[in-house]
Amino acid sequence: MRRLATFFWVISLLIFLTVLVYSNVYLPNLVRVQGSGAESWFLQKSQYFYSAVAVATFINGAILLLGGAFRFIPSFLMPVPKRHLWMGDSYLRKELYLNLKAWTKGLGVCFNLVLIIGMIDVYDENETAIFIPTAWLYILVSIISLAWFVTYYFWFSHIPSTEND
Repeated sequence: MRRLATFFWVISLLIFLTVLVYSNVYLPNLVRVQGSGAESWFLQKSQYFYSAVAVATFINGAILLLGGAFRFIPSFLMPVPKRHLWMGDSYLRKELYLNLKAWTKGLGVCFNLVLIIGMIDVYDENETAIFIPTAWLYILVSIISLAWFVTYYFWFSHIPSTEND
């Protein structure tokens, strides 16, 4: 499960970069980011590109820091079910930290999907020849995110055996 979460996190980053580069090539020099008519908000294409890179870097960097920070949380504050069992053995504690790191990468996938859909919306707002309905994608990402939060309980409620084979 840990490798799968990391795999999907890397894939979501690659898709984000692909959509970003594609939109950077085909967007006009003045990009409408929000609104329409008199209340529109515009950015230069380069400002939009670097802003998107900065937001994605910040979010994914925070996800990586959060995943690594669990090791420094005192055991009585550890946000997992059955924490006394997880924290009772050094092998289980290491497994817990690795699982939490992987779970946060899955959370990063959810954030990256929202960024990708947001960039598709911006592209759709500026490209009049193509209409891409993204409302159902936001609903799908919401369902995926909710499912990922539910897996947290099931993933950390199961304590692996402490036998080192």
